[in-house]
Amino acid sequence: MLEQTPKIVEHVEIFVEKMRDHAKANKMFQLEEDTLRLTLDIIGVIALDLRFDYQRRDSPIPKSLRAMIECTTFNLELNPFKRLNPIPSLLLAYHDRKLQKHIDVELQKCFAQRKANMASGEAGSRARSIISLALDAYTTENKRETETLDPAFKHQAATQLRLFMFAGHDTTSSTMIYAYDLLAHNPTCLARLRAEHDAVLGPDPSAAGSLLSASPVLINQLTYTTACIKETLRLFPPAGSTRVGNAGTTLTDEDGHRYPTANTTIHNLSFALHRNARFFTSPAAFLPDRWLVAAGHPLHPPARAAYRPFELGPRNCIGQTLALLELKVVLALTARRFDVVPAYAEWDALHPRAGVTTAFGHRAYGVSDSAGGSHAVSKYPCRVRVRE
Repeated sequence: MLEQTPKIVEHVEIFVEKMRDHAKANKMFQLEEDTLRLTLDIIGVIALDLRFDYQRRDSPIPKSLRAMIECTTFNLELNPFKRLNPIPSLLLAYHDRKLQKHIDVELQKCFAQRKANMASGEAGSRARSIISLALDAYTTENKRETETLDPAFKHQAATQLRLFMFAGHDTTSSTMIYAYDLLAHNPTCLARLRAEHDAVLGPDPSAAGSLLSASPVLINQLTYTTACIKETLRLFPPAGSTRVGNAGTTLTDEDGHRYPTANTTIHNLSFALHRNARFFTSPAAFLPDRWLVAAGHPLHPPARAAYRPFELGPRNCIGQTLALLELKVVLALTARRFDVVPAYAEWDALHPRAGVTTAFGHRAYGVSDSAGGSHAVSKYPCRVRVRE
């Protein structure tokens, strides 16, 4: 995965340009739009080896994917008249067909390019995309020479690519926002993170991208940065997980009560688990050091199974390595260049409303207003300042 670092850096540098533009404009903006477009650009180049350039302009595949996600918000609507409205379902089907068509075209292009490379003896890039690896396996298993992909393989590959793009951008975007927010509210931690970047990547923030591209292993030296990301995921896990129960599985709680799981769906509430004082000292506090101290230290989490932002076991998140790499590169290229300042007071003055304004002590509390994971409320209004 480290071989993908130069591709990630390339797109994060565009994100840096956009942040600089926001700082120059000196206006409040909603950060989520920028982080979503960044993560979609990254997942596009990693999954399909496609440069969507979605941070600068609209692009068919990410645009259709985001439209599908927005069309599923009606599933969260309690009003029966809105739930029975057929328009969202029709729009969902429309964007689904568009997305499938675009992916089918790109799959066939990748297949044709691979055949051309093999015929000419050209070697592919060492940092292979997911679709390239899938086509390698397909070609190895399917010995027949064909000009088009087998329909069954195309359907399966397209389904998996859609899943990878969906799961690989939304949650990473939210974690990015919460990392900025938590660091903004914990200046001592932010100062330590910046000091680590100075020590590992040199005193010039503008050189960090070229250094990481030339020597991706440097990212492994950012131990405090990694701890900050892990602590962000503890406080704001972007998604939970569900499992289908069966007659042979029974869950037992801490008081010894047994719960048969047959004919049930079990939902793991990571948010509650991660804030349980039985497992985490000072569970509401942002303490990255808990991931750096040795076992036996009061801060050290006593139970590995209590921390599961990516889930555990054979069904854990296959994209977690990529997500962590993205987040580390983003912080390495932006934390020393910019101050991200939450602007909820300014937002609330412009958009007054009654009701809940904080949850668990956070103004940027998480909401699930679409088919994606948890997002910072109001798409995280903020301002950005260039650091001198």
